[in-house]
Amino acid sequence: MRGSFKRYKRLRKYVLKFIDVQIGMLICSQLSSVAGVVSPFITKLTFDYAFQNRDCLLLIVLSVTGLVLYAFTTVSGAIQQYLQLYASQSLTFAIRSDFIKHLFKLPLSFFHSRSTGEHLYRLDSDVNGTASFLGGFVSSVVSPITNLVLPLVAVLWLDWRFALLGVGVGSVYIFHSRYFGVRQRELARQLMAESQSISSQTTDHLAQMKLVKAFGREQREIRHYLSNQIKLIRLAFRQYWLNTKRTTTSSLFNTVMQSGLGLYLGYQVISGNMSIGSLIALSMYFVQLTGAVSSLAGLYPNLLSQLVPVDRLLDILEMTETVEERANPTRLDRLSGAVSFRDVRFGYEQEAPVLDGLNLTVLPGQTAAIVGPSGTGKTTIVSLLLRLYDVQQGSVLVDGYDVRDLRLSYRSSIGIALQETFLFNTTILENIRYGDPSATEDDVIEAAKLADAHHFICEQPDGYSTNVGESGCNLSMGQRQRIGIARALVKKPKILILDEATASLSTISEAAILDTLRPKGDERTLIVVTHRLAAIRNADVIFVLDRGRVAEQGTHEDLLAGRGLYRELWDCQFGKSAVIESISQDGLAIAGEDAL
Repeated sequence: MRGSFKRYKRLRKYVLKFIDVQIGMLICSQLSSVAGVVSPFITKLTFDYAFQNRDCLLLIVLSVTGLVLYAFTTVSGAIQQYLQLYASQSLTFAIRSDFIKHLFKLPLSFFHSRSTGEHLYRLDSDVNGTASFLGGFVSSVVSPITNLVLPLVAVLWLDWRFALLGVGVGSVYIFHSRYFGVRQRELARQLMAESQSISSQTTDHLAQMKLVKAFGREQREIRHYLSNQIKLIRLAFRQYWLNTKRTTTSSLFNTVMQSGLGLYLGYQVISGNMSIGSLIALSMYFVQLTGAVSSLAGLYPNLLSQLVPVDRLLDILEMTETVEERANPTRLDRLSGAVSFRDVRFGYEQEAPVLDGLNLTVLPGQTAAIVGPSGTGKTTIVSLLLRLYDVQQGSVLVDGYDVRDLRLSYRSSIGIALQETFLFNTTILENIRYGDPSATEDDVIEAAKLADAHHFICEQPDGYSTNVGESGCNLSMGQRQRIGIARALVKKPKILILDEATASLSTISEAAILDTLRPKGDERTLIVVTHRLAAIRNADVIFVLDRGRVAEQGTHEDLLAGRGLYRELWDCQFGKSAVIESISQDGLAIAGEDAL
């Protein structure tokens, strides 16, 4: 539950990790508080004894003592500020490390439902806010209490009636802070949510600037951005006015109390019940008390506001992984390439299965193609093979092992190239090497040649050192796909998956690449997901998906002759005459048009 104490207990480890620094900050703070309480007493002695008795020696002693206390307070404050900075930076690193590790463990569905801008905002603003809160938590809570108690004890010693007045003032301050605290927290949450929304939308639009310009939406996006900024400004002003109301009413009450207490102290001096030194000391203590009460009163609303980024961060940290390694998982250092799906049922939503009763087997060294109408679960099969999701029923096997029983490191033996090839804003060499960071330049060039990318890379201004730009914007879609295939090949995978990875290439280029990648012996298992049937005519086995299960399987020739879904798909792409030509080229007997 948001805001409950129980959820904040998981943050204890960060406080305890740097508890020595927190204690150091607290000691410095308390020493400064003690010095602050002693100073008014020195002032009292100066007026009541040194001045009254014209005692120069005592005046010198008290003056030196005051200077020492001032120097001590200054040094103590400097040390406290350094420790505060150290704690804040160390906590920021520790929290950000844990957050990014947790983020990378979350399921893909989490990232699909949130924008990149939101993740960046949480990683930056929310982490910094949480670290700032935890870094000064101990001293920010204890110091105001000490700063209140010590002067109050001194005032009790000097004038207990004055102390009772101070307690009454403090009670009013606390009520005042609770009233404004809840409202400040809600406004802070709204401000943070709006800032995140703006950051997220701006990130998306800047990343898709080509699309924005292509549709002529520049002015629309500018208006949308400025409109959101106006909302943010309005929220900021609401927060400002709320703070102004709080500080104004607090200052007004403080002024009234100072005037009243000033009259009281003046009357006590005039009536002979109090010395000038005591009046000055009590006045100084009153300033300390009002400052301490003000800090203590502001502690509650400040804590509520500071808890907003903490709550947002915990919202993510409390999310559980849906794909976790089991206890004592099996480690496969090297795969043979066998893949099997047994009675697999899976849906991104429980009530809407994408795959239902799927069965298929690919042997080591085979070239297997997965085809079918859109939405039948072709890409989902790839996701389950990589265990990006867990099946809801049945099992996915690699080399006879259920992938749920394997270490996730088995993915390192699988290479995948996708239709939408994402490239990092770095060189072609580094983008290909991302598949295997230990790959040499010769390994990269070899992979590029297999992907039919070497020739166009050499034509680039800096060859393999050419920067591809944001998301590969300096390259064509086909060139990006070739680099994506090379990235999958550089790791020398035992299972290579091409998920519409050649969709932007010409038919001739696609056929040439697939022919080059076709396994020789048990070199690798090749799985091709595609809509273009001409590219997979030479596959060892073709699986035709329909409604989440395998409707047909076999070779290209067998499936064409079978009058099933594959035949329908082929007819849609090439027409009936292409069927006759295809079957004839493969040496199959054709008994006229009736055979079709």
